[in-house]
Amino acid sequence: MAITVDGWKGLSMGIFTAVSILGAWLAVVMKERAKQVYVTSGVLFSAGVLLAGGFVHLLFDSNEQFEELSILNFQWAFAITGITVVLLECLELALERVIDNKMNHSEPKRETEVSGEDQNSKKDGGDDEERDDQEQDDYVDNEEHDHVHIIDAAKPLASILLTVALSIHSILEGIGIGATDNVSALQSEFVAVVFHKGFTAFALGNQLVSSGYWTDKSKRKYFYISIGTFIGVSLLGIGIGWAISYANSGLTAAIFVGITSGSFIFVSALEIIPGEARIIKGERLAILPVVVCFIAGYILMAMLALWA
Repeated sequence: MAITVDGWKGLSMGIFTAVSILGAWLAVVMKERAKQVYVTSGVLFSAGVLLAGGFVHLLFDSNEQFEELSILNFQWAFAITGITVVLLECLELALERVIDNKMNHSEPKRETEVSGEDQNSKKDGGDDEERDDQEQDDYVDNEEHDHVHIIDAAKPLASILLTVALSIHSILEGIGIGATDNVSALQSEFVAVVFHKGFTAFALGNQLVSSGYWTDKSKRKYFYISIGTFIGVSLLGIGIGWAISYANSGLTAAIFVGITSGSFIFVSALEIIPGEARIIKGERLAILPVVVCFIAGYILMAMLALWA
């Protein structure tokens, strides 16, 4: 028996949820149990997915929607995508300055505490100096690796932006599924979106785990909130898509798709890739597998445009 339009929409809600949970779970498993080269390969695979999603899918969709609206003779989609990247980078720089200032203000108190400890431990003679020298040596030996984790812990913006960007795209996908009344078109959208959900959930899970939202049990609730938000807005989009299928919201959708495209490009090109490049350099990982995974992620996601 053929599945009706309503049946496809209900099936989409269940399958999208399951695939998203599976993608996030794989990100956690790979981060906790796999070797670093496999984790980095997975992260760069997801970065390739995000780049293709931003350039091939979302930017094209936004530009197509603006052309249909015939709003002046200007490349609005490219302008909105570009300014999104610029503004997010400005926000990143401002957030870094705020974090640096807070860290600098906390250093005097730390130095006072250290001085008090030194006064109480003078009787140990040169033991403290030897211990400090050893700690300094350990720091120098692991400078590159530690630097990466410090950046991940001190810059939560990437995880927040990725959650917001994926959630916006997810709800737009849901609206598209919910507003479709043709079975054939709905089947094509279903195939494209179900693969996209797995890739993007993996990308989001990787970023959250790298930022410490899984390994630190006190922050693990934010991991669940982020993944739950990503899944929930998709289901919400499917629900409201049906209701607004006849509403004239093309301009709003085109703008949000352009913003989401810029967010994808920013997070992948300016956050994920530089961070993983430092890990590759610091731990001297094999180049071939990570490069292959990066290219594969881009190509596979780009090929989904054939069915989108």
